Amino acid sequence: MTIYWKANGERDWIRENAERNWQREEEHRARLKNKSSPEEIELWGQIFSLPIKALAFVLFLPFRYGYGKHFLFLIFVTPVILFVGALVLGIHAHPHAFLAYWQTYLIRHPGAVHWTWLVRDLTQWIHAF
Repeated sequence: MTIYWKANGERDWIRENAERNWQREEEHRARLKNKSSPEEIELWGQIFSLPIKALAFVLFLPFRYGYGKHFLFLIFVTPVILFVGALVLGIHAHPHAFLAYWQTYLIRHPGAVHWTWLVRDLTQWIHAF
């Protein structure tokens, strides 16, 4: 910004403030010119919501046609069954590895010693099949 001086050597604050205000108005006009219109914003919102709407449509189809319970079972219960099944099969296939992990856990968490009988019995029972 330019510094203006009066003829008597004082600073001309009025001219400096006028220039500063003019620059602010220019910046404000430039910001308004680059600002998106409400219609443009609404269009982008519609475009970006399409994948979400499509996914919601597909996910709600089972509920619409009466298969909601099956769908919820598939989402929430099946992963638990698969995890427990994999754990049981893993213990059945490699009981020594599981017991080694258990011993390591006991070394780090001595308070869990009272579960040792259950772990030993379950491992023997699973391995018996």
